[in-house]
Amino acid sequence: MKRYTVAMGDKTYVIGLQQQDSENHFRVLVGGKVYDLKIVEEEETDMEIPAMEIVEARKEKPAIVHKPPELLPRARKSEPPEMPASPAPEEELPTELHAPMPGVIIEINASPGAYVSRGDQLFVLEAMKMKNPIRSPRDGVIKAIHVNEGQNVNFDDLLLSYREG
Repeated sequence: MKRYTVAMGDKTYVIGLQQQDSENHFRVLVGGKVYDLKIVEEEETDMEIPAMEIVEARKEKPAIVHKPPELLPRARKSEPPEMPASPAPEEELPTELHAPMPGVIIEINASPGAYVSRGDQLFVLEAMKMKNPIRSPRDGVIKAIHVNEGQNVNFDDLLLSYREG
């Protein structure tokens, strides 16, 4: 086994490299873990590895220090998307609200006869251990609620209906 001490950034590692039964098969020891390495394909290319320099290391063995490439600027954070405007009056408003996914209704925040605005939270649906708010897609008056707290629902089950008009 050949043993190398290499430095990457401000950390130093001891790497062992041992050729196995064939010219392309090696066993590599890095950080106390052993890896099998098999060279599957070898090809010459015009690509270059970023700048490297040789520095002194322990036991008179060279260490390779990688100079990090220039960092790219971070992308600017975008503002969260705004909720689209309410549908135009000539568009048909939904008269029912259906479950967007299977889960359990853990909270009901509305009642029949109540006026709700577009975007108001009507339910909390727990799915895959995540609590998902279910919001009103329109302004209107609630005609009926078709589920109870603690009830399991499937995708597209009817949760609520609105009064016409």
